[in-house]
Order: sequence, then C-alpha cells, then structure tokens
Amino acid sequence: MTTSFTRIWQRFVCWLRRKGAPTPLGATSGGWSFVDALHRVGQPSAGELMAELKSIVFACASLNAGVCASFPPRLFVTTTEGQSPPKCRTRKLDPLAERRLLRRLHPHKACAIEEVVDHPLLTLLRQVNPIHNSFDLWELTTLYQEVFGNAYWHIVFGPLGTPAEIWILPAQHITPRREPESSHLVDYYEYQAGGRRLRFAPGEIIHFRYPDPRDPYLAGLSPLRAAWEQAVLHSDYVAFKKARIDNRAIPDAIVSPDEVIGRDEIERLEMEWNDKFRRGGAGRVLVAESGMRVQLLNHTIGDVAQLAEMGQTKEDIANAFGVPLAFLTSETNLANLQAAEHQHLSKAIAPRLKRRDEKLNEKLVPLFDPTGRLFLASDDPVPQNVELEMQQQEQDLRLGVLSINEVRRQRGLPPVSWGDQPWLPLQWAPADFLPRQESDLSNIGRNATPSDSTD
Repeated sequence: MTTSFTRIWQRFVCWLRRKGAPTPLGATSGGWSFVDALHRVGQPSAGELMAELKSIVFACASLNAGVCASFPPRLFVTTTEGQSPPKCRTRKLDPLAERRLLRRLHPHKACAIEEVVDHPLLTLLRQVNPIHNSFDLWELTTLYQEVFGNAYWHIVFGPLGTPAEIWILPAQHITPRREPESSHLVDYYEYQAGGRRLRFAPGEIIHFRYPDPRDPYLAGLSPLRAAWEQAVLHSDYVAFKKARIDNRAIPDAIVSPDEVIGRDEIERLEMEWNDKFRRGGAGRVLVAESGMRVQLLNHTIGDVAQLAEMGQTKEDIANAFGVPLAFLTSETNLANLQAAEHQHLSKAIAPRLKRRDEKLNEKLVPLFDPTGRLFLASDDPVPQNVELEMQQQEQDLRLGVLSINEVRRQRGLPPVSWGDQPWLPLQWAPADFLPRQESDLSNIGRNATPSDSTD
C-alpha cells in the first residue's frame, strides 16, 4: 500500500514539475571539428556555406525550394461526433481527399474534414509582411534549410495576442542559446550581425530544421553540409580553369632561332610574331630572315580533371540534395524526365512538405486555435497517387463495389435517378439467380401470340 501511494505521489510531482529537458540534452555535441578522415578540412562556417551557394549547389537548392513553395499548405478543420459545426467559412472536400487526410491524421478516428477558406491564419500566410509574399516565405524557408539545415521565423504579435506578421530571419546569423544548468532546450535565440546583438524569446521564433543525428535537439544538418567536400572540390576545379584562362603561364608556341641572337632581335621577332598571329591572325604566313624552329604546344588539364572527377562530384552533390541527374543534364529523354520527376517528388519533396506541415501544426496553428481542430496540410506532390485512386474508383464502379451516384458524390456532382444501384457486366449475375421459366417468356417479345382482335 505504501509503495503504491509513493508511486502515485511521484507521478503527481512529475506532473506538477515544469516540463523541460535534462541538462545533457540539447547541448551542442563536440568531436566533429574536421570534415574529412585525414583531419585536414575543418568544419565549414556559415560564411563558407553561403559562399558555396553557386553552380550545382545553387541549382539543386533552388530547385527543391521552388518546388516546395509550389505546394503551399491548406487549412482544414475536423468535426467529430458531438462537436458543433465550425464557425469559419468552409467547403466540403471530395471523399477521396477526405479519406486521404483521415488516413494521414486519424487512421482510427471517425470525423469529418472540411477545408477552411476564410480565417485569420490564411490571411497571415497570404500577407506575410510588407516585404515578402507567401511564395517568398515558403521558398526562403526551404532554401535556408537546404544551405544551413535551419530556418527561423520571427512571429510579431498583434494587439489581440495573435500573430500579425512573419519575418524570416537569416539563418546564418541565428544561434539558439541555453543558460547554464537550464532545464530548457532553448532559453533565447541570439541574432548577431554587423556588431548588433538581438535576443528573441522562444515563443517568438518558429525553428524549422532538418534532422541532425549529432544533435537531435537544436542543430540541423543541411544537404550542402553533407556534401561539403564535393562542393569545395567542384568550386576549386572551376576556379583553377578560370585562372588558367585568365593568366596562362605557359606559351602556345616556342620559336627557336638556329643562331644566337641579341635581346633587341628577340624583342623584334616576338613583336612581329604577335602582330601577325594574335587577335584572329591564325593562318597567316611568317617569312623568317634566318633559320628557326617553331614548336607548337598542346596543353591539357586532363590530370586535374581526372583528379576532380567532375561527373562523379556533380552526382554526389545531386544525391545529397535528392535531385535526379536527369534535371541537370541535356542528355536525357522524356521517359527519363518523367521517372526523375516522380522520384524527386516522392523521395525528396514529399518528406520536406510533411516536415514543414508538422512544424506549423505544432507551433503556429495553436496560436489561433487551442482546441486542436484546425490543421495545415499540403497537397500530395506525387501525381501518380491521384491516378491510382482514379483507377481504383473506376475498378470499383466496374465491379459493382460503388454505384454511379456514389462516384458522382465523390466528384461533387449531383445524383441521378438511375444511379443508386450498382451496374454489373452483362455476363455477370448473382450466385442465387434463378432463370425464369419458359412459360414466362411465351408471350413476351417475338413469342407473343397475336390477339384475336387483330384478325
């Protein structure tokens, strides 16, 4: 009895205690001061990560950000049995979309879902702030995560205590801070740039991040950081090629006179050679006054190209961002592009949208609706899912699983008088079907006996 009472008391104390994290959790992990196994390349800074946002890296990051911004979340409301109807203006969903959302949210809970078309949250997401629009917000949020692994929203509250504006903060200047011996994961967010330091309370910041196994509480691991060595190698190779073009230290030809000549003669011969053959002078003839040998030099940077392995480096970077190579080359066809688009939408874009929606439902939606009936969800980016559902609907209709009116109801069409019963193929019949007697068919159709009145 005493043991049971003690256990209950301990649970009650834990319930009253302010929720927080143990001291070891959320601390920035150490031991990863180098990128490569040879301990030669150090961890990249925020400035170095931003400097690599070019070429293949920019193509991949901007592609993911643009596609994610093309699928903005929509606002929905749930109504279970016994709850009052929503007070905001809504519209009904087609049953296919409703079932898809139910499987995603409440697989074992029966409720009705409607889309909200007028709500202050929708107004906020359309009119983010005086500078950015909705597409800017979604695109920048994903772009910061692609480069730094983190994105930060600063929520400005209005007079009624609800969010009035959203300002996206430069992720390279934001650092989550924790006071010593604090039980909170984050005590404040510090903005530091240009000699300025600002503090933001945790309730003012929504922190989006990609998962980082080294620090699962505060840090975010970006695709650029994961492919840092390949990105630097690609940049170094491009810089080397540009330097070779701008400042070539090796001549294209060597002119060797048969006899020793003086300095003045060397300069005169060099000037004459350049005047004739530079700037489009290829193909002209030079008549020498004395015997000389001309050796043309062929330069190659094949060794450097082989060392850089540009093709493999490009593929490694694209793999880190989840971007198919078919998007980054002209050597492809329509079938490959369609397969690449499906792969990109299902394996890269869909998880990013799911992660973004979950964070919004966790941090932003409760600021408008503490009841938990509202939620944000993005459309399924994979078009094949819709096609499969349409094929399933057609098969159910053909096999009598659904009636025509049920299908019309799913598509938002009015019912028809002849659509309540399922339609089966002509060669199909129920197992208990009894054929009609021959006597029943004797006076029907062609077997009808002419009446006496027609004589």
